Amino acid sequence: MAKEIYVEKFLSDDMIVAGKQLMKRLEAIMPVTGSFWLYTSEAEAWRLYVVTPRVLSDGIRKVYDTILNALETSPQHEYILPLVCVYPTDDNNHYVSLLHNVRLSDKLIDTRLSGVGINGSGYIEDAYIYRLYEAKESSLLSSTAFNEKPAVA
Repeated sequence: MAKEIYVEKFLSDDMIVAGKQLMKRLEAIMPVTGSFWLYTSEAEAWRLYVVTPRVLSDGIRKVYDTILNALETSPQHEYILPLVCVYPTDDNNHYVSLLHNVRLSDKLIDTRLSGVGINGSGYIEDAYIYRLYEAKESSLLSSTAFNEKPAVA
């Protein structure tokens, strides 16, 4: 039976694995330009951000429905994340923009960032980035080459 993950104040290995499993399923069914866990002290919580152009084209409700379907169809041996901690957004989100500004290479993949100030425009308290592509690459999303390296669980 699948194990539901308790999202806590500290990023656990189970949360990272559950996020990777969800991202693998989502990347197979919709374009994803980025995905990352982000902790904010104001909310005292971690959120799994799913960055997709479908938020703009289809609306956030349809994207939530897609995520919910992916969560409900997960295999019994996988971890399950509560939908309340998953946050779909597009490339215009403030945190997505901040993370693009700390780019260490042309792509951020499986990187942990803690306590990073970004050019006076913001602060990343703690984040685990599965992947974050440049927004301009979103035109490549329909090609199979874009999702050649999906998140690995």
